Amino acid sequence: MSELDRVFDELSGKRAQQDHERRERQRVAADFLSEFYEQDIKSSQTLKMRGIEAHFADSKLILHKPQSGHFEEPLYIVVGEQGEIDIAGRSLGRYQPADKLAKKRELIGEIISFFDL
Repeated sequence: MSELDRVFDELSGKRAQQDHERRERQRVAADFLSEFYEQDIKSSQTLKMRGIEAHFADSKLILHKPQSGHFEEPLYIVVGEQGEIDIAGRSLGRYQPADKLAKKRELIGEIISFFDL
């Protein structure tokens, strides 16, 4: 086997491992966001009383006020390419299960601020 083939095989293995790790980070962050939606957003009386609707699909949480019409932008919370949580176009960093409560509180703070609750 040539040195080129060995290096190529080594790089291919490294890339496959990195891709697997990236997909795992995305899955963990998407599971967190889904759980956050189900437990904290969907059942929130505060959001309902203020006319804020929420939808979760494809690792995206979208909150909006339908009565505002097209004048108010919705709030997007998404899982990024590396497993980070992005809200309103900026990253809150990678989700780590050990920081679950802190990340929930950070998201809640962003939602309160965005909708001026």
